Amino acid sequence: MEAIQRLLAWAKVHGVVIKGIGPEPLPGRGIGIVAKRNLKAKEDILTVPAALLRSIGNTPRAIIRNLKGATVHAILAASLCVDTSPDLALWRAVLPTEDDITTCMPLSWPAALQELLPPAARALLDKQAAKFARDWARVSAAYPSLTREAYLHAWHLVNSRSFYHTTRATEKRLPTEDHMVLQPVADLFNHSPDGCSVSFDEDRYTITTTTSYEKGRELFIRYGSHSNDFLLVEYGFTLPSGMNKWDEICLDPYMTSLFSPRRKKTLQDAGFWGEWMLDSETACYRTQTALRLLCLPLATWRAVLDGQRDENEDAEAVDKELLKVLRRCEKDIKSKVMDLDRCMAGNEEMASSLRRRWLQMKELVVTTMARLQ
Repeated sequence: MEAIQRLLAWAKVHGVVIKGIGPEPLPGRGIGIVAKRNLKAKEDILTVPAALLRSIGNTPRAIIRNLKGATVHAILAASLCVDTSPDLALWRAVLPTEDDITTCMPLSWPAALQELLPPAARALLDKQAAKFARDWARVSAAYPSLTREAYLHAWHLVNSRSFYHTTRATEKRLPTEDHMVLQPVADLFNHSPDGCSVSFDEDRYTITTTTSYEKGRELFIRYGSHSNDFLLVEYGFTLPSGMNKWDEICLDPYMTSLFSPRRKKTLQDAGFWGEWMLDSETACYRTQTALRLLCLPLATWRAVLDGQRDENEDAEAVDKELLKVLRRCEKDIKSKVMDLDRCMAGNEEMASSLRRRWLQMKELVVTTMARLQ
């Protein structure tokens, strides 16, 4: 906490306004922001001047020259590694350690554990790995003495702690994925789907309460409308079952084999092949449309798509097909959990994180099956 107090003192001297909140250690969860007094809704609790944001605009010119053409993500991560300015050192002292990041981020896990990720999480991880590989290739060429481990640590920090931000200049000059900055103090907030609102303009970043808080209660911000697979791969955690209203499961691995080549082409031509999702409320329309093709003659199926037949007429038959899919999914989940229990790679924290994700998926599947039955 001494490092955080030094950062807070530095931040206040440089214009950061902190009202009624402060960082506190949370058992088993690192650092979070809690209310230091009772707070009302719509209170501005944190304001960070734009001048303190770590952005492409104030990254040392030498780093930018060395990494000409690199992504902003790559440049900000490199600056965390090679910029020796005292201000950045104060900030760097409160960031999660390399061991912390290695434990929670699947990209840093052993390959045997990565293979046991749920299908949607594994697809996200593959994209993330390709993105990191491109950034690392450019950075390692510019800084040959920098180790991959040190850079991966910094790259994860930027990936998981950056904020969306644009200016009149960057909005036109940079692609959307490069509209990112780092900012002190604000990056200590944890995530909740119902967190405080975050806004920015050319001069400042502001975090505002959306509801009242009693003294001692943790405050959150919302990182985005993300499933637990996304949260696990990009941020290194998942939310407990029932807390994440955006959580969902991809059913593609359990449905694709149900369709003949002819039916597959029918779905492809109609734009309904793949991306079949299940959330806590229902299977998505794409899923129901695909399963309906297993229940109906082609002409009748097309009549539903054309609005000439009420889709509710076939709801019972679609639900029966969905139950079959969910039983396959439940069986696969049980198998993966058993494989995970036998896996000796990594450490127990990594395995526990992955096990939680599979069990969240199981709960969603079992709950839906009970509702359908």
